[in-house]
Amino acid sequence: MLEHNDGQSGNVKVYRKYHEKLRRAGGWYCFVVYRPHGRSGCTIVRDKMVRSSDLPLLRWHGGGDHRGTAQAKVSISAIF
Repeated sequence: MLEHNDGQSGNVKVYRKYHEKLRRAGGWYCFVVYRPHGRSGCTIVRDKMVRSSDLPLLRWHGGGDHRGTAQAKVSISAIF
């Protein structure tokens, strides 16, 4: 999402356990920026493939019990 309803820029969460597994496998992320419209629709604004090893510097922090791993947020502007 390009931005939230409150105007804050969108971001994605990356989970450490899965990110490290993807890096070991030489994997890629596919990021898609979209704009929702109506009740069930969305328009794709932009997309980009990024090697997992080429993500911007990640700052890991506790993820609580969610997915049992640390997490990091990556802003849309850092990717695009």
